[in-house]
Amino acid sequence: MNWTDFIPSGNLWIVWLLQAALAVGVIALAAGALIAILGKIPIVGPILAGIVRIIAGNYERWLSERVPKLAEQVVLSVEERYRKSNLSFEERAQTKLEEAISALQQMAPGLGRDIAQRQVEAALSRIRATGMEQKAGGAK
Repeated sequence: MNWTDFIPSGNLWIVWLLQAALAVGVIALAAGALIAILGKIPIVGPILAGIVRIIAGNYERWLSERVPKLAEQVVLSVEERYRKSNLSFEERAQTKLEEAISALQQMAPGLGRDIAQRQVEAALSRIRATGMEQKAGGAK
């Protein structure tokens, strides 16, 4: 065993970065800065700051709780649909990824493609880690 076995692959770094940003609260920090700026506007500033605080809190909670669950559901349903597919491994993997991303974007309107892709990849990693992955026709 080598110490490089513990270092994730290139795409997994992006997923880890997103999860770390949510854990550290980058969205909350950015919202806090915006709230401080908006709060200085006379008369309407405190109202706008309160609205931004509510929206940012809801968005962060939605990203950290609801979207990962939706991504896991999407990945499992796409895996089941392509379980007995006759496509080659590469074609099947690419098709499943694209279908999962588009399905997640439909289930979570307003979610950007890059975030949807990261969420799908993170869900796939979690599913594989827990051993819940459904093997597709003997392919790994």
